[in-house]
Amino acid sequence: MRVEIFTKSGQLPELIEGSVLHSALMFSSFEKAKDCKPYMFVAYDADNRELGHILVIKRRKFRLIPPILNIRYTINGEGVYRSDCNNREELFAIFLEKVFDMFDFMHTFIEVQNIEDSRFAYGILRENGFVPMRDQRMYISLHSRAPQERLTRAYRAHIRKAENNGVTYRRATTCKEIEEGIQLLHNYYISKTRRLPNKERLNMLLHNSDGTLSEKAKMFIVTYKEKIIGSSFCLYDKERANLAYSCGLRKSFPMQYPGIMAIWAALSDAYNQGFAHFEFLEARALSRIHLKFINTLLNYGGKQKGTLRWFHFRWRWLNKILRAIYV
Repeated sequence: MRVEIFTKSGQLPELIEGSVLHSALMFSSFEKAKDCKPYMFVAYDADNRELGHILVIKRRKFRLIPPILNIRYTINGEGVYRSDCNNREELFAIFLEKVFDMFDFMHTFIEVQNIEDSRFAYGILRENGFVPMRDQRMYISLHSRAPQERLTRAYRAHIRKAENNGVTYRRATTCKEIEEGIQLLHNYYISKTRRLPNKERLNMLLHNSDGTLSEKAKMFIVTYKEKIIGSSFCLYDKERANLAYSCGLRKSFPMQYPGIMAIWAALSDAYNQGFAHFEFLEARALSRIHLKFINTLLNYGGKQKGTLRWFHFRWRWLNKILRAIYV
């Protein structure tokens, strides 16, 4: 078995279909971002068939107070593997070894997050000095009940009132709609402690290489009197829709409930498209100060599930201290 590392989208081979977080589309979007650099690790067997791949994202950020350059590497999930692969954890361990070979002395920390099963590679990550910190997932199962049935009574009333007031929602399909929707997200998140979406990356994800609209990512807009008052951004896997960002002008249009309608637009579309699950990616890695936002998501019928985020810092003494605290 061999592992090849790709840093240019033009060099990428045809990859196994799987999580959008490890797709060529996601790779290309990070490649266009100014502060990011993607690395695609691809494993092959002796017959030159792909066994699996994993996307690693490098991010650089300079802080003035204190003056320090943070370099972190993020792995979103366990990667993508061939359907008949029975040694996924072993392959993940090999990928992790390659990551350390390349970046061991060139990082502030390495982070592994969004692992579906918290038991996956638990021992491997511990052996490599990673520190587990508790995280959470929030999702809705769409295959058993319709989303309308899961809404709280108050949210059903809010949605009905917004629609009666003339609020509409749809997928953004024109360049103008997409641009306005992205700008609305940018204006909203710039004042939040949550990560600000990169406008170039979002636009890249929404389109295929030939300029047509992608089905791997969609933007939804909420309109009132021909004005866009809310928007949401969703990523799609085979059976799951992942809500990445959402916002609404709730202070300017309180009786139109634009924030609620932005999430409802993505949720109802996922149900109509036949997706089995709908996950709120924003709910992950949120601290106690965001309990109000988490409680808001519970009004859609979301379920919480505990998971782990793993961190490995360059300084061994810091890893030991954190292990003593969190393990």
